[in-house]
Amino acid sequence: MAYERKARAAALKLRINVDNESHMLEMRANGPLTEYVLDGEAPSSASIEEIRPGVLSILLGACSFTVNVVANGDTYEVVSSDGLCHSISVSDTRDRPGPPDTCASKGPAVIRAQMPGKIVTLLVEAGARVEAGQGLIVVEAMKMQNEVKAPKSGVIAKVHVAEGARVAAGETLIVVE
Repeated sequence: MAYERKARAAALKLRINVDNESHMLEMRANGPLTEYVLDGEAPSSASIEEIRPGVLSILLGACSFTVNVVANGDTYEVVSSDGLCHSISVSDTRDRPGPPDTCASKGPAVIRAQMPGKIVTLLVEAGARVEAGQGLIVVEAMKMQNEVKAPKSGVIAKVHVAEGARVAAGETLIVVE
C-alpha cells in the first residue's frame, strides 16, 4: 500500500489593520485556492487572481468581486467593486514594535549578541540616524542569518564590532541613543 504525503505550504501570519481595526490573518496556498483564518475563526478559502497590477479578482464561495489596491506610503487604499473603500496596513507578526513611550525608548539601547556567531553585514555606522525597527546588523548563528533591528529611534552612538568578526553570546554589538 503506497503512502502519499502531501506537503503543505507554510502559513503566512500577518497582523492587518483595516480602518484602524486590528486583525490577525493566517494564509496558506492550497493549489489554486488560498486558505485563510481571520481572527481565529473557522478556516475558509478563496480564489484570488491578479487581473492586472493592482487589480484583484476574488471569489469567496458564490460571491465574486474585484478589488483595486493602491499603495499609499506604508498603507494600501483598497476599493472594492461595490464601492467600499478601506485603508489597510500589513505587518509580519514577528515584527513587534513597542509603543513609542515605553522604557525602551528612554536612555541608550545596548544591542547584544543573543548567541555566539559571526558578523555578516553592518547596515549602519556610528553617527547614523535610525528608526525603530530598522535593520542594524546581520549576524550568522547556527548557519542562519538574522537581521537585528533597532528597538527604538535614535542615533548610533557606537559600533563595537566589524564585519567578519566572531562574537560571543551577550557581547555588545551596537549602542543606540
